[in-house]
Amino acid sequence: MTISICDLGDWGAAWLLAEYDAADDAIRVNARAVERIAAVLGAAAVAPFVACAVAHERFHRAHPGASEAQAHAAARAACGEDPRRFERALRMSSPAMGGKP
Repeated sequence: MTISICDLGDWGAAWLLAEYDAADDAIRVNARAVERIAAVLGAAAVAPFVACAVAHERFHRAHPGASEAQAHAAARAACGEDPRRFERALRMSSPAMGGKP
């Protein structure tokens, strides 16, 4: 499995934080989300964000039928951080959601 940080493109008002690509057995963390997390929560939040995103996607890789709630719980257990913290920060900082760019 490979893990990389790269631009995952535009998703409108939604943020694609990471994706698992079974064809490549790869997890890609969205570089735009990484940059926004650093801007909103500070540089120290980047490593925990990436760790949670990777743990979340690894859970989906191991359990393809799992819900988002199950993957969030697994990421929280693995990283000690609530992934929803990062989702809230991105949502609140999104111009499309009324937040600051």
